[in-house]
Amino acid sequence: MRKTKGITGAKGTNIIQKSRKPATSVRNGKSVRSSGRKRSRKPGRPGRKRRGGLRIRDRRIALITAVVVMAAAAVFLFCISYVVLGSYNGLGKKDTIRMNRYSSDALYTENGLRHYRDRNYRSIPGIDVSVFQGNVDWDKVYGAGIRFAMIRVGYSGSEKGTIHEDENFRKNLKGAKKAGLNVGVYFYSQAITTDEAVREAKYVVRHIRGRGITYPVVYDMEHTPGDRVGELTKKEKTEIADAFCTIVQKNSFRPMIYGNPEWLLKNLDLRYLTGYEFWLAHYSKTSYYPYQYAMWQYSSTGKIKGIRKNVDLNIYFVKK
Repeated sequence: MRKTKGITGAKGTNIIQKSRKPATSVRNGKSVRSSGRKRSRKPGRPGRKRRGGLRIRDRRIALITAVVVMAAAAVFLFCISYVVLGSYNGLGKKDTIRMNRYSSDALYTENGLRHYRDRNYRSIPGIDVSVFQGNVDWDKVYGAGIRFAMIRVGYSGSEKGTIHEDENFRKNLKGAKKAGLNVGVYFYSQAITTDEAVREAKYVVRHIRGRGITYPVVYDMEHTPGDRVGELTKKEKTEIADAFCTIVQKNSFRPMIYGNPEWLLKNLDLRYLTGYEFWLAHYSKTSYYPYQYAMWQYSSTGKIKGIRKNVDLNIYFVKK
């Protein structure tokens, strides 16, 4: 028998210290012993299932949210890549054509390139290229003093108007930008309706959006024997040029129209196109063209380091 330790009470009597016993309670008329501790829930009880169910539901919500976000991002990327805003509603009002204010005395040549400088304008030297120039060493082009390049993005066929990408467009664009040149683009058009011109312009916008284009986006229509634009009237050609430029402008690029003096004067009603810049193709020391232009293609037989074949030489006029 285990001994217990006595404690002396106030009258000297011994009080036996008893060990604590579990408390008892009565349930349904029976004594029930209590351990004094809360019982832990065993796995599989209802509370456990509820917490597990919440975790599974949270995971499902997170997964659905991620899928929705990814779908929205995909739609956004599709829109900025393929959806091009704008439609064409016809020619606007006629306006006064600005006159040519350049002076032949302000032209000069330096390192084989033509330049311009007067009190109001200065010039930047550049070139324009397509697949016909072959492979271009753009670092050498920059080293030769060229500071911008107009690159052909594509063209439409002269028989059916089918749109094609210039074979060297992507390579030329990447190379020119990497070498430090400013870049613009041009599209050779054989559109015979404004709807075709709108389609061409949207094609161009899709191919240049987000690619760092800093110079104008140019509409270039030229007549050659047997092509599909030869029978168009002056008004139709004007509308087609305006339709192309309208879409380009609505998508935050600078539109420009290309042509030699004869084309611009005889094939377009310039009074409807005063809101756009012009790129003049005139291979001469000076130009008799009477109206204002922003870019001048003054030679088609230029020789530039980094390009084996002949290349067009240009100057871009910048207002001081």
